[in-house]
Amino acid sequence: MAKAVLQGVPVHYVRSGEGPDLFLVHGLAADLSFWYLRVVPKLSARWRVTVYDMRGHGFSGMPDSGYTPEDLAQELRALMDHLGIGSAHIGGHSFGGAVALQLALSDPERVRSLALFDVRLPQLQPLPPTHESAFWRERREALRSRGVEVSEETPKILYSLLEEIAGQTGKKNGATTGVPGFGSWKPGSRMARRWERLRDETRMAKEVGACTTLNASALTTVAQPVLLSFGERSRSLDTCKALEKCLPDHRTIIHPGVGHFFPAVRPDYVIEDLRPFLEEVEGSARGAAPREEGRP
Repeated sequence: MAKAVLQGVPVHYVRSGEGPDLFLVHGLAADLSFWYLRVVPKLSARWRVTVYDMRGHGFSGMPDSGYTPEDLAQELRALMDHLGIGSAHIGGHSFGGAVALQLALSDPERVRSLALFDVRLPQLQPLPPTHESAFWRERREALRSRGVEVSEETPKILYSLLEEIAGQTGKKNGATTGVPGFGSWKPGSRMARRWERLRDETRMAKEVGACTTLNASALTTVAQPVLLSFGERSRSLDTCKALEKCLPDHRTIIHPGVGHFFPAVRPDYVIEDLRPFLEEVEGSARGAAPREEGRP
């Protein structure tokens, strides 16, 4: 188990393959196995892929603070420094996509391209309420009608995943079995206890939404090629539409019949999206004429 102490926090990571560097960043409540079990083995035949547990997740340390996109972009940059990598392609799902975008804004020279899988940005699309409300009660009832019993203690961040897998791998009492990146989440499990500690004993819940830099004006400065990959049933499509208006160099793929967590339930979509996108970016970089000293 490889770990690097980054800004005083032990961070667990795994590297596979050889070739141009690609980092994949998971979202909240997940861990590096979100990518590692099915996506990384396919992509590592062509790229050197690095996946890691963000602080507070998986086998990484859980400090009291440091969970804003800016903090976590610094963590990613520190991991790149630790591994001696100057620049890389960066992909991220959900909140991991916000981290990737933040790195592109704060350290553009470190990012060769961006692949954003169903990211949702509060500055472009307000987040749903985190407190108990009719919004969550209605979603629980809808899940129960599909045979998935969800308790009030089930993390709200998992509702979209449960909706995605209802009728496939959904289990009673809100357990999710066999979903990469989530292990077998169920009340009282190690993963559930760790999430509860992260939510209740750190500043994570307040800090993840405390981002003012990822706004429409700033995003127009992102010059790297960006892949926008979203599910047709996702609740984050307003973010996708807003990003299309902001980003000068983007391409969009909307996958039919799937929602926010399609990279977990349909990982082949990630592979099919990333391969041609990264090959195109690499090909463009190889074909670019060398720039003469002193000339733009």
